[in-house]
Amino acid sequence: MKKNKSVIIFLILIVTFIIINHYFDVLDKDIGRNSQNNESLPINTSYKGVSIFYDTLKKIGYDVRIDGQNFLEKSNQGIYVVTTYKESTNFDLKEAEDWIKNGGKLVYLTEHYHQYHYPDLLEKYEERAFLYSLGKGKLLIGDIHLITNETLLKDKEGSLFILEVLDGLGEPIYFNEYHRLLVGEMPSLYKHIPFYIKVILFQLLIFIVSYILYLGKRFGKVERIMGEIERDENEYLYAAANLYEKAESIDIVYDAFYSKLQIELNKTIKTATNSNRWIDLWQKHNLPLKEKAARLFHDEKENSNKRKKESLNRIKDMDELIQMLEKRREAHWKLLKKKNLSEE
Repeated sequence: MKKNKSVIIFLILIVTFIIINHYFDVLDKDIGRNSQNNESLPINTSYKGVSIFYDTLKKIGYDVRIDGQNFLEKSNQGIYVVTTYKESTNFDLKEAEDWIKNGGKLVYLTEHYHQYHYPDLLEKYEERAFLYSLGKGKLLIGDIHLITNETLLKDKEGSLFILEVLDGLGEPIYFNEYHRLLVGEMPSLYKHIPFYIKVILFQLLIFIVSYILYLGKRFGKVERIMGEIERDENEYLYAAANLYEKAESIDIVYDAFYSKLQIELNKTIKTATNSNRWIDLWQKHNLPLKEKAARLFHDEKENSNKRKKESLNRIKDMDELIQMLEKRREAHWKLLKKKNLSEE
């Protein structure tokens, strides 16, 4: 059972880490010689980067560069490529529309490509890339995943469409990083740690968590605390009766309870009576605890040594009968009062 529990905990930790890594890239995948954590996608060699596409353009002879200036303030010469993945940027396509209408050529590749639509569609690739004519210029909007390193290792069809569009628009080609420079990047030592060091740190984290769980089985176990013992309602009265019993004066307490019981019974049946009629009246008024009342009546009638031996038990019985009669009378008065109020 303990072994199964440990396996379940380990699996939960692994699944949790996979989810965290999926959203935060705790362990990034290195598939190239450059930094796999660079925010600039053209030189990012991780699966989310586009370094393969960028390097291929250079190797086959295209005039391709990385640009860090605001292209909206430049002339409309050349093609500007803006790429965004999951990171937040300051790039707003609406602000670039006037620049495009004046003859600019823009390629915008993003995960949110489906949010943009323009009327003059020239051509498209499936439903993931669209070439529009916008005024005097051209606008290509497409899915960034068409040219990511991860995609190019498996499928090149989408990237060939992008290449054909770029070839038709002319040169030079600028991968513009101005929008990333505006956002800035907080310095992070962890981001520049080599991949194998991250794996070691992760293994160390698993070891520490496992060790803490192991110690938790040995220390800090829950101790059972005895619950509070419920007290008897009249424990002090019974304690006093015990003292009287040891002093051989239990009859004093017995007589006091017996007199109290007679008073309560007379109040209940609205008439004075003696012990000889107790059982008949108990049956007539359908009172509960009949057996205890009959036993008490029998002992009182016999007045034998048995009564002396059972005095403390009979006192407890009388106390219970007295409380029953009091509660019964109170309940009757509440019912009668409620009835009178309803009639009014």
